[in-house]
Amino acid sequence: ISNYHVQGYKALSHLCEVVACCDIDLEKAKNYAARYGIPAVYTDYNEMLEKEKPDAVSVCTYNRTHAECTIYALKKGVNVLCEKPMALNSAECEEMLAVAKETGKKLMIGQCLRFSDSYRYVKKCIDEGTFGKLENLNMYRLSAHPEWGFENWFQNDEKSGGCILDMHIHDIDMARYLLGEPEAVSVTAFNGQTRWQMENTRLFYPNVTVVADGSWNEGRKAPFTAGLRARFEKAQVVMQGYAVKVYPNEGDPFVPDIPVCRPFTEEFAFFIDLLLNNKENLENPPESAYKTVKLVELLRESADNGAATLPINY
Repeated sequence: ISNYHVQGYKALSHLCEVVACCDIDLEKAKNYAARYGIPAVYTDYNEMLEKEKPDAVSVCTYNRTHAECTIYALKKGVNVLCEKPMALNSAECEEMLAVAKETGKKLMIGQCLRFSDSYRYVKKCIDEGTFGKLENLNMYRLSAHPEWGFENWFQNDEKSGGCILDMHIHDIDMARYLLGEPEAVSVTAFNGQTRWQMENTRLFYPNVTVVADGSWNEGRKAPFTAGLRARFEKAQVVMQGYAVKVYPNEGDPFVPDIPVCRPFTEEFAFFIDLLLNNKENLENPPESAYKTVKLVELLRESADNGAATLPINY
């Protein structure tokens, strides 16, 4: 994921400069630096922050270390863009929030879909009643089991949190972004190579049926796929990847006029703007990312208790 980060910053070279990169594998770090023209290379982020004293850092490490790296950087006076999930559990999230408040530094979590014009279009349809009331929303995010992570960290629940925290969290966050807080949840999950390797989540909202499917259990050569189907009173909005098509009850299907979807580019531009202009983050505040992790914890509890329906209580 760090490739998206550095490409995003490089695209904003008139506003920021990438001064260093860090990886515990020195050869990978050197190759990465050569590929992107980064002048300094480190294998210890403590040393990097001490010597470079950057304004900001992107934390793109495996999930278990998100809190550790973020808290250290914040205490060093460095602003942080931390990849999702915010942390492995809500207790770590609370500590991250407390340190950000204590230090006065910016903390943002990489929930990139919040910067997608395609998802923003769906939200606009819901909020403005473009096609009438929303009746049901189905989301999916499916992948073969990731076997390419450093020392197979994806397959270690204590490092990744399983599909439910690493990948399914995108659609859980999108449900909150599109519709607000659900009243309750119920989850059926399959435990395979990892716990919560595949999950079917139902989020209970008044008068709207919301179902989200997440999977690391697709065929080994099956491509990653994601999207949604939003059924309104007067039309259905279908998204595959970021491509959106509308199927109205009357008239022909059409492709809405949506800008080319560049969620990562928009995300990094937003982060840099926060720093340069000392703005308050109203689009993607870390407090919201914390609530999404809290909600995933409740999903796990439901899954581990036979798909029990559990009320939301942050």
